[in-house]
Amino acid sequence: MTTISSQLMTAANLPNSNYLPIDLNLINNPKYQELPIEALFLHALYTMRMTCSIYNSQKDGSWLDQDGLPYIYFSNEEAADLLKVSERKITNLRNTLAKLDLIKVVRHGLKHYRIYVANPQAPAEDSEVKLAFKNYTTSKQLVSAADFTDTVRPAKSAGTKTQDLQTSTQKQLEKTTRPTNATCAAASKMTDTAPVEKSESLIAGLKARYVHLIPAQVFTRFLPFCEGDYQQAKWYVDTIFKAKFVSNRQFIQAGIPAESDVLTFEGNDYYQQGLADAVAKAVEQMYRYKQVRNPQAFFFSFMKGYFTEKTRQYLVDHYELTPELERTFSCISHVLSTEKWKKIQEIA
Repeated sequence: MTTISSQLMTAANLPNSNYLPIDLNLINNPKYQELPIEALFLHALYTMRMTCSIYNSQKDGSWLDQDGLPYIYFSNEEAADLLKVSERKITNLRNTLAKLDLIKVVRHGLKHYRIYVANPQAPAEDSEVKLAFKNYTTSKQLVSAADFTDTVRPAKSAGTKTQDLQTSTQKQLEKTTRPTNATCAAASKMTDTAPVEKSESLIAGLKARYVHLIPAQVFTRFLPFCEGDYQQAKWYVDTIFKAKFVSNRQFIQAGIPAESDVLTFEGNDYYQQGLADAVAKAVEQMYRYKQVRNPQAFFFSFMKGYFTEKTRQYLVDHYELTPELERTFSCISHVLSTEKWKKIQEIA
């Protein structure tokens, strides 16, 4: 026992995210009951690699196919080495996952295969849940049993309501620790301030996470219209990245390499220079003049046009206008033209 004392799991040493993500739906859904344990681990490996592809695609548009779908490369040899089985075994496991629509394998070139990974389906509402435990990986101080059911919320897996069942321990705690009147009174006082403080904290974290890509001034443009709501603030950030992705994809399809610096915040400083002004013009049109019927669609289209114009401007300013580059511009038929972009700027 003493040999593992330094690694013993305690309240101050809960596991972090450095583990394979095996979705509980693979265990709880009867559809997957015949899957061998190796198949669960293989899907977990694919899932972990898929999250890397999605993360990188949000930064620079790489690891996306012509339809904008993320994929991975994961050879049978690599998987066999990690799972300590034969390559033939991996082939069989991969075919099993494909039959259950958990992955899709598409040949790419002569030797490579692209793998598309799907989330497992949640069990039906009336299905018996075999594994109802949840992961508690918070680094916050653990609370007493009396406050357990009110303050600690289990992390929900992607699934049906039946997967949010309490463990037998939680049920017992609920029976033995009924809230007192004093506890209820204290909770009622906290309901007005806790959500606000939590939302402000989440927004601050959102700004810190993307400070190297989105200037702080951009947040000052749209945060006043979010009314302190984190979800609204996150929608603005997500829409900015989505608009950039769609704009970049059109240039990639027109011939610009996906790994080109011109398509990244880090390589194309034009993206950040005018981003705050563009957001200000969009929200002004949306909320001040109130002439937009669908603010969400307008903001997305406006930002897509912004990134399209900044990409075009950067290419013109930094590269020789060769016949190849001219053909690239002419191929982007479904991207906002310069004239249309100017009209949007005039309207806003």
